[in-house]
Amino acid sequence: MRTTGILFSLIVLLVFSSCGASDSLTQESTTRGSIKIGADDSYHRLIATEIATFESLYKYAKVELTEGPEGEVVDLLMKDSLRAIVISRELTADEKSYLEANRILPKTTKICSDGLAIIVNKESPDSNFSFNELKDLLSGNETFWKTPDGSSTDTEVRIVFDHPKSGNARYVREQFMIDTFPKICSAVNSNEEVVAYVESHKNSIGIIGSNWISDPDDSVSGDFMSRVRLAGVSSKNDPNGALGFHQPYQGYLADNSYPFKRDVYIINREIGTRLATGFASFVAGDKGQRIILKAGLVPAYGVVRLVNVNTGE
Repeated sequence: MRTTGILFSLIVLLVFSSCGASDSLTQESTTRGSIKIGADDSYHRLIATEIATFESLYKYAKVELTEGPEGEVVDLLMKDSLRAIVISRELTADEKSYLEANRILPKTTKICSDGLAIIVNKESPDSNFSFNELKDLLSGNETFWKTPDGSSTDTEVRIVFDHPKSGNARYVREQFMIDTFPKICSAVNSNEEVVAYVESHKNSIGIIGSNWISDPDDSVSGDFMSRVRLAGVSSKNDPNGALGFHQPYQGYLADNSYPFKRDVYIINREIGTRLATGFASFVAGDKGQRIILKAGLVPAYGVVRLVNVNTGE
């Protein structure tokens, strides 16, 4: 009987020890656990790189990424289907109120700034637009291409967005105070589809997130830029383009020369400080910000870049 009691005690001890070991692997913290997050299609390549680096550093962390238009990922956040999202705006007052009514205090972390890129066909009659020209086209005041001397042609412009619920479309509506886009505007389903459309339609203008064309070392960026042309846009302070045109590259975004610059945020709804908070902190930290710098966007927080200058002495 005594031997049986000892064996029973050993079995119970082993069971509880194994449960404790399992819990230590699955218990969530800022660097451990499993979560689902979402990103607007304009940022899913950037965030996928951030996730890969984060998971390589923290082997017990698993971050599953869902990509889609801004409107859809926000809806999933509200429904608690996603722990965090990456979009180019903060939550609205109504969205915050909805979460707070459910005892959720959302946390917002700015991670970078990017731009809205304007692309045209390789054979497009124009690759520079004044701020006012784009305003006239997007508001429906003008529908035809113009010649270099400013006169209208008989060729109608076609403007295409990545998705009707995307952050790109929402940003344009806000910038130009547009309630409804004119008939020359339409939407497809992704930034890649915008590039494909512009590549095959000479009279088209595409609007995509600048991260898709901003990294010169990225194969996808290189492929896109070989198929279309990146248009220049004059600044808001130079609405008619008298002082020249800028493209959505890092320097022009950083000094605000490019007119369509926007901030990008990670918004998480978790209670307490867990994996979503840890991931947001990583992206806003030194390693995460260096990934953003390499991607051709503007980091939200200072990243020191050392340059070796040969003076010839």
